[in-house]
Amino acid sequence: MRLIKLLLIATVLLSSLCASAQCKQRFVYECALQNQGLIFLKEFNTKFSSGKIQKHKVILNKGYMYTLQLCNPSDTKYLDSNNSANATGLAINSMLSLYDNNNNILATTNQDFKFTFYCPKTDVYWVHIMPLSPRTTCAVGILSVMKK
Repeated sequence: MRLIKLLLIATVLLSSLCASAQCKQRFVYECALQNQGLIFLKEFNTKFSSGKIQKHKVILNKGYMYTLQLCNPSDTKYLDSNNSANATGLAINSMLSLYDNNNNILATTNQDFKFTFYCPKTDVYWVHIMPLSPRTTCAVGILSVMKK
């Protein structure tokens, strides 16, 4: 019994030490609310480690109009860990792109940090979120669909 308690405490301590900055759920909610008139489908809450592109798999259905939006926190209160010194708060510090299953780029975020995509066929698609600055710690991609 004592060994189980020790293992549990060690697991909790190690997991808290390994945590890196990720956007808080409140920020994800506020980002999703910006898409008035759209139906929220999925969030891509992304934490960056050493400037690597984060890839997320999603299945999109033929004949639907989707919107992908990118948000970065503008305030360190939206970060889960104490890496506030690394927060930049500028959405221009990351980029969101949509790829098909053959790794062909279909769309990339513009100055509005979002784009609309008409899905030509039901298939697996990939959302890539890439940091453009080594100081970028997190970003949120929001996938929404337009009402038919």
